[in-house]
Amino acid sequence: MILDPREVPVSNASPATLDHYEEALWRFHSYRGDPLAPMEAALAEAPEFVLGHVFRATLLLHTSEARFLPEARASLAAAEALATRANDRERGLIQAARRYMDGDWAGACRAWEEVLVEHPRDSFALQSAHLTDFFLGDAVNLRDRVARVLPHWHQSLPGYPFLLGMYAFGLEETNLYPEAEAVGREGLALESGDAWGVHAVTHVMEMQARFHEGIDWLRGREPDWAPDNGLAFHNWWHLALFHLERDDEAGALALYDQQIFPAASDDTMAMQMLDASALLWRLYLRGMEVGERWATLADHWQSRAGVENGHYAFNDIHALMAYLTAGREQAVADVVEAMTGVAAGESSNAMMCREVGLPVARGLIAFHRGRYDEAVDALRYSREVAHRFGGSHAQRDLLHLTLLEAALRGSRPRLAAHLANERIARKPASPLAWQLAVRARRVAGDDVGTDAAGPRLASLPG
Repeated sequence: MILDPREVPVSNASPATLDHYEEALWRFHSYRGDPLAPMEAALAEAPEFVLGHVFRATLLLHTSEARFLPEARASLAAAEALATRANDRERGLIQAARRYMDGDWAGACRAWEEVLVEHPRDSFALQSAHLTDFFLGDAVNLRDRVARVLPHWHQSLPGYPFLLGMYAFGLEETNLYPEAEAVGREGLALESGDAWGVHAVTHVMEMQARFHEGIDWLRGREPDWAPDNGLAFHNWWHLALFHLERDDEAGALALYDQQIFPAASDDTMAMQMLDASALLWRLYLRGMEVGERWATLADHWQSRAGVENGHYAFNDIHALMAYLTAGREQAVADVVEAMTGVAAGESSNAMMCREVGLPVARGLIAFHRGRYDEAVDALRYSREVAHRFGGSHAQRDLLHLTLLEAALRGSRPRLAAHLANERIARKPASPLAWQLAVRARRVAGDDVGTDAAGPRLASLPG
């Protein structure tokens, strides 16, 4: 029996093949370089390396893009054909990939969990489940799935710091901010190049509106997360959010042009386009004109719409933002039709479309068309279940901001003040939260000199 450096069993692997696997695994964990390249080299040398086939299939599925499904399906078929030569752990990984391929993302997580029960040091199974927990919006398992295996790990094992980065993000998404920051910093002290760990601490600063510190944090650690890193565009997006919190719209837009969406190509990933939509929509809510940027972004979303529409509701909603603001009415209708068709099914994405995607789509469409009270009705309660279609608190905050803006522009200023109070309670250091509260109370005709607790709003942040 062959064991990897974490003492996890591997079938049909020579030392050279295992070296390729370790390189691919490091790239997967660190987001540096292309993890598929060393796996392709392993499979070229050892076509019966079953772990290589299932690794490749799973990574392609994790892109959340339908255009990669044919390749993923071929790799999974190759793994399934070798299943009789695989060990139990590898057959569990194959089963997880099969469930994911068939649209049962929660079932895939259950299969990965069964692998982790027997092999708690299988960092490939762990990160695969962690990413899928993120796509499913399962914050509890983002945290606890890592917590269940951590006692089996120690600092001398390859990949241990990356587990701390994952755990930190799970702690943050369950609102345990001091614990998340401490764990994230612990992991980064061991592996400074963990972009996910940098990202986890960044999320803490975002949730606590520590925007000046957040800018210094990301700028100061830029060599750790920016060069040749698949997560870089997302951390640049976080940096842009910090600039928006301090009302630096020009700085946020410069980051969009230089780092987040500088020049798209056929290789541009949907996750990058998603962040581009999310930043431009925040600027749109502020009334900022962005020229042809919306049209350019809509072109890229639309170039893949025939394949991608209806594949993942979270992506569809961000494509919809671009179509609305670029005036692509047929594209708007097409993506809503695709989500409606998917919603009649039983897949994980069908649930996402039914419970979140379509109500949010109706709200965004109504908002863009100036039907603000209708937008409020669509978004007010769908935001409470929005975690079910994935993303982070920071990403889904866009729905809160749109709802608040709709209430302000429509006939619901008291609801806007109500929602602003909630925002202040969650992010008391946020100038934006206080600005929205003051604006809401002015629109409602309330006295903005004091709040219920007594301090003058004018003396608070922003």
